[in-house]
Amino acid sequence: MQRIPEEKIDEIRSQADIVDVVGSYVQLKKQGRNYTGLCPFHGEKTPSFSVSPEKQIFHCFGCGKGGNVFSFLMQIDGLSFVESVKKVADMAHIPLDIEISSGDGTPANRPDSQEGKMIEIHQLTSKLYHYLLMETEEGQEALQYLLDRGMSEQELDHFEIGFAPADALTVTTFLKKREVDLPLAVECGLLTERDDGNIVDRFRNRIMFPIKNDRGQLVGFSGRLFNQEDGPKYLNSPETPIFNKRNILYHFSDARQEIRKKEEILLLEGYMDVISGVSAEFQNGVASMGTSLTEEHVQMIRRVTNRAIICYDGDRAGIEASFKAGTLLAEQHRLEVFVLQLPNGKDPDDFIRSEGAEKFAEIYAHQRLSWTAFKLQFLRRNRNLQNETEKIAYLGEALVEIGKLDQAVERELYLKQLGSEFELSMEALKQQLQQSVATTVKPKTRDYGGPPPEDFGDYPVYDSGGGPVYEEFHFQQPTQAPSAGLTSEKRLLKYMLEDRDAFIQIRNMMQEQEIDFYHDNYQALYTHLIGFYASGNDANPLALMDQLPNEVSRNLVSELEMMVVNTDVTNEEYQDYIFSLRKAGIERDIKEKEQQLLVASQQGEMALALELARTITTMRADLKRNI
Repeated sequence: MQRIPEEKIDEIRSQADIVDVVGSYVQLKKQGRNYTGLCPFHGEKTPSFSVSPEKQIFHCFGCGKGGNVFSFLMQIDGLSFVESVKKVADMAHIPLDIEISSGDGTPANRPDSQEGKMIEIHQLTSKLYHYLLMETEEGQEALQYLLDRGMSEQELDHFEIGFAPADALTVTTFLKKREVDLPLAVECGLLTERDDGNIVDRFRNRIMFPIKNDRGQLVGFSGRLFNQEDGPKYLNSPETPIFNKRNILYHFSDARQEIRKKEEILLLEGYMDVISGVSAEFQNGVASMGTSLTEEHVQMIRRVTNRAIICYDGDRAGIEASFKAGTLLAEQHRLEVFVLQLPNGKDPDDFIRSEGAEKFAEIYAHQRLSWTAFKLQFLRRNRNLQNETEKIAYLGEALVEIGKLDQAVERELYLKQLGSEFELSMEALKQQLQQSVATTVKPKTRDYGGPPPEDFGDYPVYDSGGGPVYEEFHFQQPTQAPSAGLTSEKRLLKYMLEDRDAFIQIRNMMQEQEIDFYHDNYQALYTHLIGFYASGNDANPLALMDQLPNEVSRNLVSELEMMVVNTDVTNEEYQDYIFSLRKAGIERDIKEKEQQLLVASQQGEMALALELARTITTMRADLKRNI
């Protein structure tokens, strides 16, 4: 992959105007020093999206997304970093005479590249397949099959559905007449070479679904049997330089804007489910390519939304797939997840065709299960709850799941449901819940690997190509933190972002007092700043944004850049903010000890309770002395 020289990136960044770029996607209105408009990343009626021409950044005060001109295009168009640089260069009429490949290894697919030619072959073949379905006698049986399933000709046209005849040379002959490179058509999966060296069609006697990547480029097909049992029900294109099932979601490129508007994605199992969903006005539906949801899929989803609605088939396999997908989304990647279970185990396509769009919309809006509610149902499967042993085992697992919830109201709701169903008192359930929490809660650990070193030394730094050397961090958003401590964290980071000398001064003061940032995303940004400055960079928030490995960090930088603070600041003020962090940390430690004291008292561990009470008294006295 050829990389763009750093000095060229700086030139493009300095010459491009973020207002012009964002203005081609969002209607902006001048308001004071900035421009405002409706956020393109989430639905809103009152503008909370702001663009600063002075700082060359954007930030939405509603959903929190932010960044510079490159990250805007990465998010709005789903581009890689280098692709976004190329697009900005084109928009600003800045020559960039190099071939671009995306940062994730996916080719940028220039028309004259090998990958671009593969896409052109797919587009040409797709038109042939669609013509054969809609306009020829040999496609009539397949067309009638689709019409009998309730599909309209408008849907067939919109999704460009086609038909591959049983003849083994239909596509081969078609491409040969158009002087297409047949070995290249074999490489991209449309044709196949037999043992005797003859080249023939890969797909035969199948209904054809064109597959696009996240940039809307046609990169593969899925062929479905419809009048025979010989062979797999669905046959997908093989893995090629432009097609990999792990990073493709069917209909994702077309659904992206609706996903942002609804602020949620609808995850379905099959192509027909997606098509029926669109007919029911649910354009935010996507489907994986006959595989389980992958890490690559989740990263695609996270670029556009933080909420997923899972609506898989209602059979055993569908329920297990829902649990697997939800676990990946909710528990490993912290997305908000809901599950739709349609009546009588129907799949979405059958349900919409038989019951109608209005009924599906009602279930979608009012009968979705929270992730916890679905998990509790899932844990009951294959259990005989009339048996006391299995009942107790289920209750134990259910209480562990309820104990993971942050909101007291949610915990109370599910506890009441358990109490009502199994005729248990709330007092007994709450006591058992506290014991479950006490045995499962682990001390908070940081993913950034401990406090920063005393000097830059051998600490991992950024390479000249703009990529961070060290691994990506995991984050928790600031929640329930003392407002003074949170404000101090923001102000300290703001000063460190915009002034290298301030960074060194604050860093030395924090190290002397052994203070870290409490919130993981703030600490991660601080750690990235160490690497950024250690590479010899001066303060440059825009350049830093390009080197940050995730959207969370870029959003935080844009938020800090939009803050207005006193620029004439003294070391005494830095010290006040650092003291505020120390105070907030002591207060959090006291609250943690108080919770441990409550559990110890309830469990009759009086020696431990007495020791905790003494510790709390000492900590409170220490806090009072330092105020």
